[in-house]
Amino acid sequence: MDVPKDQIATLMEHGLYNSAQMLGCFLVSSPAANAEVNPHLKAESLVLLGDSLFREREYRRAIHTYKQALQFCKMISKTNATSTRSSLSSNRSSSPNFFNISGINENEVKFKIASCHFSLGENGAALSEMDNIPSKVRNLQMNLLMGKLYRYSRQNRSAVSCFKECLRHCPYVIEAIVALAELGVAAKDIISLIPQTPNRSGRAPFDHFDSSRWLHRYVEAQCCIASNDYKGGLELFTDLLQRFPNNLHLLLEVAKVEAIIGKNDEAIMNFEKARSIDPYVVTYMDEYAMLLKTKSDFSKLNKLVHDLLITDSTRPEVFVALSVLWERKDERGSLSYAEKSIRIDERHITGYIMKGNLLLSMKRAEAAVVAFRAAQELRPDIRSYQGLVHSYLALSKIKEALYASREAMKAMPQSAKALKLVGDVHASNSSGREKVSL
Repeated sequence: MDVPKDQIATLMEHGLYNSAQMLGCFLVSSPAANAEVNPHLKAESLVLLGDSLFREREYRRAIHTYKQALQFCKMISKTNATSTRSSLSSNRSSSPNFFNISGINENEVKFKIASCHFSLGENGAALSEMDNIPSKVRNLQMNLLMGKLYRYSRQNRSAVSCFKECLRHCPYVIEAIVALAELGVAAKDIISLIPQTPNRSGRAPFDHFDSSRWLHRYVEAQCCIASNDYKGGLELFTDLLQRFPNNLHLLLEVAKVEAIIGKNDEAIMNFEKARSIDPYVVTYMDEYAMLLKTKSDFSKLNKLVHDLLITDSTRPEVFVALSVLWERKDERGSLSYAEKSIRIDERHITGYIMKGNLLLSMKRAEAAVVAFRAAQELRPDIRSYQGLVHSYLALSKIKEALYASREAMKAMPQSAKALKLVGDVHASNSSGREKVSL
């Protein structure tokens, strides 16, 4: 009895991945899918089984299954090559069947293997797999994953190329826009990748928030934030919020920036507004947790952590929030939660900032410097500069502290907090106190 292959696809379409996985086991082991008799069907069956395992988040099993499928694809290719050579030597026309490799797109399978590695946090293995896919055949999903992997491996120039390619495919890939801004690409260069959409009359529209203009302003806002022009970024985001009121994403972006620059009351208000719109949102909730701690609002902090844990206990924001909650009870336990957030996502900036602050309070300033430097390399903001300066001062490294404070002034010339850092350094030694008093 044959197992109907199309039924697995039907189960997958309906989200019945566990049933698809079990049926896939029957298909792979059926006599019809015998590797010697029908290697094409065997390879296709293994890909379908791999897909069901991937959907069930059984990534190791999925990788193993996909790789088996690729092995059969190689066997088929060799068989076809041999058949073609013998056909040519006997002056017979090659049958089209010799070139039909079961319709499996090997590059898609390699992408699925890379996606599994990425989900497991094995970025090196994922990048190695993606490197086997020629750049000319990469689709939107492939380019986005490739860009992320290049960022993780600090190959920023290659990452920029991949993210730009994403926007050429589709200008609304917000992840690519944010990544390009953070990688230092100018707003005008990003906007140049977004096609203009003239109105039906062919004339310039009167409403400056036409279908592409709002996206241009979003690009400008993200580029302002990336270059530490927080005032300009907030103005642009506020402008967008007037056009898109109660936009959850924009509210969170505004609240995050307000938290960074110390507008704590405004940030708390916007975080609470975001939670009123969607009580299960996790994004940036670790920033909100830090603000609640500064206000000593531990009842709200307790509720926030509880809500985050029942929403998604695998996100790095949850562990930073746990770290904040445990800080006053158990610093070592708090530190372990901060480190857990970094293990989940090695690019999670608030995890490094929280870790640095904890290490500094535990009088482990050398280790704190490393944590704050890691945060700064990902995205320098006033908090990482503050942490560096205070860590260097704790180590009596006045020269390094002064250099870090001047770096902050250079990055944020309009920031009063950056200016204060320079004053803090001068005030930390006897000769500096005279300069400050003047």
